[in-house]
Amino acid sequence: MDMKQLKYFKTIVDEGNISKAARVLHLAQPPLSQQLKRLEEELGTVLIKRYTQQWELTETGETLYRHAVRMLQDIKEIKQEISEIEEGIRGTLTIGVAPSCVGFLPPKVREFREKYPNVFIKVWKEDSSSLQQLLFDGEIELAFMLLPTNFQDYHVIHLPQNPFVVVIPSRWKSQFPKDTVKLKDMIHYPFLMLGPMKGYSMYEYILGQFHKHQFSPNIVMECKDISTLLSFVSAEIGISIIPKSDIYGSFHQDLTALEIEDFSLYVEPAILYRKQHRLTKAAEHFVSGWIGSEGQAP
Repeated sequence: MDMKQLKYFKTIVDEGNISKAARVLHLAQPPLSQQLKRLEEELGTVLIKRYTQQWELTETGETLYRHAVRMLQDIKEIKQEISEIEEGIRGTLTIGVAPSCVGFLPPKVREFREKYPNVFIKVWKEDSSSLQQLLFDGEIELAFMLLPTNFQDYHVIHLPQNPFVVVIPSRWKSQFPKDTVKLKDMIHYPFLMLGPMKGYSMYEYILGQFHKHQFSPNIVMECKDISTLLSFVSAEIGISIIPKSDIYGSFHQDLTALEIEDFSLYVEPAILYRKQHRLTKAAEHFVSGWIGSEGQAP
């Protein structure tokens, strides 16, 4: 018994006789009668009792008809869902986002949801190094993250550069009379260093900026997690330098960010996805909203 036989049987019952069913199915009547006979032989039962002027469905025929309706509807819905997934209007979109890139995501997700409301979105929030591993393992398709040193294996959509700021406890603001600060102004304070991450040179670059001006920060702590680092700044343990966008993603209200006058370093946020991985249509639709004329985010 296959789906074609179930379709034939359902049509016969729906139309009330084989002649009408044959016309609907664009078949000759004898082959359709043969299909019904084979189905009954296979199941070892009479599905339809035939009389001279009429016929009636048997109990087994009613049972098969009920299942045929459900199974044919299921097949129709499966085909529809697969088609919608292939078109990118249904399915699941998996995205990873680094803390420094969170601000880029909500407006685009809202815009995407307006166009594709049936796509389910899963978001991972991890540091950029962890996101690379999630991309490699296939757990996520797209990663909003800092551009790694080695990105040859990825397609890259560049996002606007993000400057660094110095973060201080708000209660220390009186010690910094301006809204900007110079590196030499920081060396007298305990410094909480954003720890090194595999594949990224941010740690070395920050130290390099100090050494370029012949200063050395008074490093008393290292921490790789920015949220945790900000908790220590909030507790007045020291000051730190982080990407500007990270301070706005923080829930700490007692922090103040100051622009750095003599600090030329920027972080480069980007959307990355693997070259050797075929994106789902949903991911393609999402990415298309970010690509400008030269692979830059609009």
